[in-house]
Amino acid sequence: MRLYIISALVIAFLAILFALQNTNLVTIQLFVWEYQQSLALLLGTLAIGVIIGLLVSVPSVIRRNVQVSRLQKQTESLTQQIEAKAQAVHSEAQKTTAVQQNYEELLNSLGVLEPTTKLIRQGLMPQAIATQLAQYQKQADMAQLHALSVLVFKALPVVEDSYSLPEVFATVAKTLQQQALPNTWFYSDGCGHFAATHTGLSQQALTQYGEDLQAAILENPPVLTTGKTVELDVSVGGAIADAGSAIASDQLVQAAEKALQEALQRGRNRVRILRAA
Repeated sequence: MRLYIISALVIAFLAILFALQNTNLVTIQLFVWEYQQSLALLLGTLAIGVIIGLLVSVPSVIRRNVQVSRLQKQTESLTQQIEAKAQAVHSEAQKTTAVQQNYEELLNSLGVLEPTTKLIRQGLMPQAIATQLAQYQKQADMAQLHALSVLVFKALPVVEDSYSLPEVFATVAKTLQQQALPNTWFYSDGCGHFAATHTGLSQQALTQYGEDLQAAILENPPVLTTGKTVELDVSVGGAIADAGSAIASDQLVQAAEKALQEALQRGRNRVRILRAA
């Protein structure tokens, strides 16, 4: 628009300058009419028309500039709000990280964590499930309870290299923690077997959760410090128990292990979820 206005002004100026230097009469014929007028008058009329056109377009240009200015201010305001929110999120993330580190140090001092993956030792999972089931049975309102589910993973390199296994398993543990839903507890034996407990999912939702965790591992394969990428086979089994059921923790874990074996029999990278009896 600015280039258009400048060009129009230049044309109008040249027309006026040309008209002032050419004052001879010229004959104009239009159908049956015939006039004799000065060339300066004709070109001056043209210049006046251009100027009038510019004046007519000025309000729209002003409105557009006002709108652009207002949008720029809104953009700056939104940018400042986003930056403030980002800083708040970063601050909360730092606090969360500090709490997690303190929590991890406490568990590690108690000998609860598996040293390679920094997850809870898998041998403690039946005890944790038994405690949770016992708490369920003490609830007065059984309708408020949620189903308890267990997922077990077997994540091993396609080409086994015993020297890189600890680094591979530690990377898988971090990937699982990054993709975890709230109320998920992870366990590991440090040898490629991982497990997770969760409350509040249906069997269909648990299947989707297992597939999402499996996909996260497969789509983000471990990259060793040497720069080598390790391809993994990841099979998932799971079991779910209804809220308030009388099933024992060992039975729930065994059902999940059975589902894992069925997944392994079906082929590579399969997911199998069963309902515990």
